[in-house]
Amino acid sequence: MESPKGPKLQTLGRGAWDNPAFSGPPSPHGALRICTVSSAALPQPQPREREDGLQEKTHGTSLSSCCLGMCRSIRGLWGTNLTENTAENRELYVKTTLRELLVYIVFLVDICLVTYGMTSSSAYYYTKVMSELFLQTPSDTGVSFQAISSMADFWDFAQGPLLDSLYWTKWYNNQSLGHGSHSFIYYENLLLGAPRLRQLRVRNDSCVVHEDFREDILSCYDVYSADKEEQVPFGALNGTAWTYHSQNELGGSSHWGRLTSYSGGGYYLDLPGSRQASSEALQDLREWLWLNRGTRVVFIDFSVYNANINLFCVLRLVVEFPATGGAIPSWQIRTVKLLRYVSNWDFFIAGCEVLFCIFIFYYVVEEILELRMHRLNYLGSIWNILDLVVILLSIMAVGFHIFRTLEVNRLMGKLLQQPNTYADFEFLAFWQTQYNNMNAINLFFAWIKNMFLAIINDTYSEVKEELAEQKDELQLSDLLKQSYKKTLLRLRLRKKRDSDVQKVLQGREQEIQFEDFTNTLRELGHAEHDLMAAFTRFDQDGNHVLDKKEQEQMRQTLEEERVALNIEIENLGQSIGHRSPDVLSTETTIGGGWVSGEEFYRLTSKVLQLESVLEGVVSQIDVVGSKLKMLENGGLGPSSRVEAPAVWPHLQPAPTVTPASLESIVGRRMAEEGS
Repeated sequence: MESPKGPKLQTLGRGAWDNPAFSGPPSPHGALRICTVSSAALPQPQPREREDGLQEKTHGTSLSSCCLGMCRSIRGLWGTNLTENTAENRELYVKTTLRELLVYIVFLVDICLVTYGMTSSSAYYYTKVMSELFLQTPSDTGVSFQAISSMADFWDFAQGPLLDSLYWTKWYNNQSLGHGSHSFIYYENLLLGAPRLRQLRVRNDSCVVHEDFREDILSCYDVYSADKEEQVPFGALNGTAWTYHSQNELGGSSHWGRLTSYSGGGYYLDLPGSRQASSEALQDLREWLWLNRGTRVVFIDFSVYNANINLFCVLRLVVEFPATGGAIPSWQIRTVKLLRYVSNWDFFIAGCEVLFCIFIFYYVVEEILELRMHRLNYLGSIWNILDLVVILLSIMAVGFHIFRTLEVNRLMGKLLQQPNTYADFEFLAFWQTQYNNMNAINLFFAWIKNMFLAIINDTYSEVKEELAEQKDELQLSDLLKQSYKKTLLRLRLRKKRDSDVQKVLQGREQEIQFEDFTNTLRELGHAEHDLMAAFTRFDQDGNHVLDKKEQEQMRQTLEEERVALNIEIENLGQSIGHRSPDVLSTETTIGGGWVSGEEFYRLTSKVLQLESVLEGVVSQIDVVGSKLKMLENGGLGPSSRVEAPAVWPHLQPAPTVTPASLESIVGRRMAEEGS
């Protein structure tokens, strides 16, 4: 039903507007709409409040559109092939891949700068100099640290080469260095604080002596373990050297030696600031038997700093005294950079470290988005797992970097306030080494991802080059070899066929029937159409019987063909053996300079294919012709008409061979050969 106001609405045109207050269901007829009809006069202006509302709505819409655009732009920063639908949008796939590649390249450059920027080529030579000084310098008795084998050797080293190497206060002409009481090893390396000697002992009752030896052996000291540590004072009973201190009191850490793991506690002595005072302290320890049967290990810890290259060298010399007797020396020398920001290059690396933190935040957000979208399926790819490993190692590196900076500042502040105390940089040096190793592993994993791609690209290029070289090599030489083998095979097959026919003719004095002839040669593996062609060739009267005259003619012809085939095979082998592919290629080029090797190969292949097809067609035509001739001869007399069905019961009247039918046969055979 049409609304009665419809014509009026059409006549009013713009004077009608939909009622925005209507929100009910539509008319059941679908054509009627509730409208408000105004007069044809000009519309009255809307109230001011409505204009303000429209402006506010427009402003809100623009703000929401702007926020939506910003959100899309921000989200686009983390768009990857795993978060975007790039399967149906090739352009988006290319843009996303290129953006990921560029961001990852910048990340790799940044992580390389952070990892290698704080390394120094001087670290190796610094370690080498310190090891030669403290490990290889001999005493007056010829004992160096590496050669220590007893407690007496230890005291010779400690009171000789150790003190001489630790305290450098004069030039080589005995003039003072002018730095007060500070020691500068090799005039360049400041000895930080006081060196420390520390030993760990085991109790006298740590093991049991067999009853048969208790009268002779009054004490027993077992191998070292934490539960058998001696913790009571001994010897002079005064000072830190004779009193036990726990690992927590010393703030030390455990050490894994040659024999076992040792705790960070024990009995210790911090050497005084001068060589003379240190020598007297060591002499007291020696006289009071600071080392005895209960001693299992002695640590000598100290640190030096070279301001020229801004490197710390933290040394730990260890001598283990096993329960078997004797001494086993070992050492740890760690050269690390603990003061990070000194030169302009260091501050540039600091900027790279800030950029590295930004990259880590970026990739954390990216991985969260991908995990949220793909759930556990995200872990199905090895590359995604590799990304997670890189991120976790990077977060650990950032955390340790912050801890190391705070701890170095604390230790340096303590050392400046108390310059004569022991500076324990061993803990920091150990974790700085582990930090460097972790960064190296992280860099390795990060590079495994442009590396596999580089390997694939390189392999693809090599395979492509090899295929190109093979294509160039497949020229006239291969063609001649193939042609030679094919021709030789044909000649040998013909020779074998003639030889088998000669065998059939030998010893046959009477006439040879067609059926006997074909059956014998068929058993030898020859094709039927070849047999028919050979028989009809010499069956001049067409009676399907070879008499003596026809047999003699066949023998002579076959003998001539055999001689000709032998000569042809011999000439073919000589021509291939004496003419190299390069010569043939040159001759071909000279003969027709405009024909390329590739065109010659292609055309020759087609000619050989056509030759093969035509050979088969000609054989079929010969068979058809022979059959037609037999049928024609079979119609001359009653006997022939009777014998024909018996000999060839499967033969039917053959169709007439015309040029059109021959062309169709050739085309069909070429198609079969091509497939």
